[in-house]
Amino acid sequence: MTDTAIKEQVEQAIADNEVLLFMKGTPDMPRCGFSLRVVGVLDQLGIEYGAIDVLPALEPLREATGEISDWRTFPQLYVNGELVGGCDIVEEMFESGELAELVGAKQPEQASAPQPEPSAAPPLQIDAS
Repeated sequence: MTDTAIKEQVEQAIADNEVLLFMKGTPDMPRCGFSLRVVGVLDQLGIEYGAIDVLPALEPLREATGEISDWRTFPQLYVNGELVGGCDIVEEMFESGELAELVGAKQPEQASAPQPEPSAAPPLQIDAS
């Protein structure tokens, strides 16, 4: 697939989905804390959204979204064909009520961005001997 073909597919996905999240992993299994936090925000709003796992084609998708929206990091949230932003912007808009208004959802009474849970895995040890 050429870069042009990937860019066209990205543009079509953005056009076809009122709310679209480019993320690492899937909503059921996010693969990074920032993606997990954006999924948590969207789930609290109770809206339907499309999601694209960028990991299988990270660099080509980074190039395509960079050309489309001048934003190369993930996650990226698009609403009505426009880039909203990444994790920090989405969380700020959620907490202020602006995101709920943008997507036509009811703002939860206790709107606070979800915090990632600490990992239960023990820290790695390096034997320096």
